[in-house]
Amino acid sequence: MKQTNFWNDAAWYGVYMALLAIVFDITGFYVQHALLSLLSLLLFVGLLTWFTKCRVARYATDEEGYGYGRCLGFIVAVMLCAGFIEGAFVSVAANWLFAAKYDASIAQSIALLEETGFYTADMLEQMTRWLHSPLWLILGTMFGSAVKGAFFGLFIAAFARREARPFANNNPE
Repeated sequence: MKQTNFWNDAAWYGVYMALLAIVFDITGFYVQHALLSLLSLLLFVGLLTWFTKCRVARYATDEEGYGYGRCLGFIVAVMLCAGFIEGAFVSVAANWLFAAKYDASIAQSIALLEETGFYTADMLEQMTRWLHSPLWLILGTMFGSAVKGAFFGLFIAAFARREARPFANNNPE
């Protein structure tokens, strides 16, 4: 069995996924178009598929293969790492870089919640504080990325896996 460093690979691939997400986050602040979201989704799924297939090609063996569960676990690990980096960016962007644009988009959401009448003013104020808290932004982004990765990973892992070939090395003599 080859020696692997699962978390090192997940972190490096997560960096690439986070950079892609950050580029689309910044672009989304300035360009509101449905095609941008579609392009982001296609690139996300394509890159995640390619990274998983690279991992399978590199570490699958005839004896053990690289099963569905390992693929799915790798995808979720990549997305957790990407979520951490993207969450750190979102926290910096929300509080310093793009504070005005972030506040404007949050104000729209808070106004919608206010109209429902389900939330008190204290609850809405607490939500606003949480939406500017670096810890909650990082944790929320990590959770969202992990869920997104797990959902798409269900399909990607089914196509990227490689089953073991237990009879591949048997030479009848």
